[in-house]
Amino acid sequence: MIDPKYDKPWLAIMNPVSGGNQAKKDRKKILEVIDSHKIKYELMETQQPAHAIEITRRAIQEGYRKIMGIGGDGTMNEIVHGIFSQNEVPSTDIVFSFIPVGTGIDWVRTIGIPSDYVEAVRNIKIGNYFFQDVAEVSYQQDGQTHKRFFANIAGMGYDAYVAKAANEKSKGRKRMGKLTYLFQLFRCMMKYKLTKVKVTIDHATEIEDQMFSLNVSICKFNGNGMMQAPNAIPDDGLLDITLYHGASKLQMLSSTSKLYDGSIAEKSFVLLLHMSGWSPNRLSCLKQMANHWALALLNLAYITAH
Repeated sequence: MIDPKYDKPWLAIMNPVSGGNQAKKDRKKILEVIDSHKIKYELMETQQPAHAIEITRRAIQEGYRKIMGIGGDGTMNEIVHGIFSQNEVPSTDIVFSFIPVGTGIDWVRTIGIPSDYVEAVRNIKIGNYFFQDVAEVSYQQDGQTHKRFFANIAGMGYDAYVAKAANEKSKGRKRMGKLTYLFQLFRCMMKYKLTKVKVTIDHATEIEDQMFSLNVSICKFNGNGMMQAPNAIPDDGLLDITLYHGASKLQMLSSTSKLYDGSIAEKSFVLLLHMSGWSPNRLSCLKQMANHWALALLNLAYITAH
């Protein structure tokens, strides 16, 4: 998979503030575990938001083909975006591994990467490869079109509204835990207004309705353990779309507990759909199980608000 002439050591990208500065606190422990497994690596630490994107792109230009992330979901997303937004080599030439820091990391829940540092590093040493789907989303901001790649879940509507509020509330705090997210979930409900949305899937299926929230998923979990895409499989070449439509605020509040076990899908106001992918670009990950592969870089549904 990796050309021998590019056989540099792993580039480890650590976000020291991940997990409410847990990565900084555990830095010595994590590096000692990596060293004990005799894994050759070079370490770079992020200094500000989006820094991991820049580091990843530059590393690939310099010939690194093995990227190791150390942090949380944000760190993972930045590295994935860095891999897919560069034009130096195909994404399949890059191997991405991850050491999760903190307890609220949703991507690893689906992928099966252990939260224990020793177990996570052992998997990297063993080298179990996994090809996972990655999606590209286009959006408008300040009159400009932007693109972003993601490997877990893209939330729109109320899901994004709560995430933004929770992130702003947690700035300067030790960490944004499950209780913080739940508090914002209820608090934001009072201010939120439904939006009329038109969704076109695979250039055919069209849905137009008042939407409470919408998720486009590759993996199952977001929001610190909410299973909003219970049927999502990260290597099936499909996007799972979860639509919350025609629901009152009271119905949503009374169904909060069902978000954590996937049974929210049984509610009449929840619609689960699939969407096909189109491009043979892939993200090569390391995980607990081997012998899985799939197409990636999936085409996102067209979503417009009225």
